[in-house]
Amino acid sequence: MVRTLNLGVRAALGVALVALALAATTLTASAHEHRDVGAYSFVVGFLDEPAIQGDTNGVSLTVTSTKDQKPVEGLTDTLKVTVIFQKNQKEMTLTPVFNKPGSYEAVFIPTQPGDYTFHFTGTIDGQKVDEAFTSSPTTFDTVSPRSDYEFPAAQSSSAGSRVAMPAAAAGVMLVLIGGAFALRKWQVGKAA
Repeated sequence: MVRTLNLGVRAALGVALVALALAATTLTASAHEHRDVGAYSFVVGFLDEPAIQGDTNGVSLTVTSTKDQKPVEGLTDTLKVTVIFQKNQKEMTLTPVFNKPGSYEAVFIPTQPGDYTFHFTGTIDGQKVDEAFTSSPTTFDTVSPRSDYEFPAAQSSSAGSRVAMPAAAAGVMLVLIGGAFALRKWQVGKAA
């Protein structure tokens, strides 16, 4: 009876873990935009979502063939990405993701909250690519202000400076005291 119960509990736990894994996969996949680009399927988003202002993040790209869903490798020399935020642009080099065929990344730190555009240009096996993907509620994460995720709330810069000033003053005082001590020791040694 106990053995049957243990098998039942194990089976229930197994089913729960599979359901949890499927839910996590679905949530992760929905945070990226899927689009067919000619003979290829692009999955684009941020490396880490939610995307938070000031945290290391970057462009995430996975490319597969629409014909057979096989990952497309070797695109680092033929495909580039330009990261666009308002009027600011930066062209970046895609690098392959270790142990994930067909996956590429371009790491950067989003310094402002808001919508970012990832514009891919170049070629894949002779097919021209010129596609832009923009973050939005229906595509992939918009960069959120850091303050939305900070806990406890960060201290204001004026509060930080109130702490920094006495610490700096204490450091100056220690240097002056050390200098006075060294001078006194030198004078005593010279007098002897």
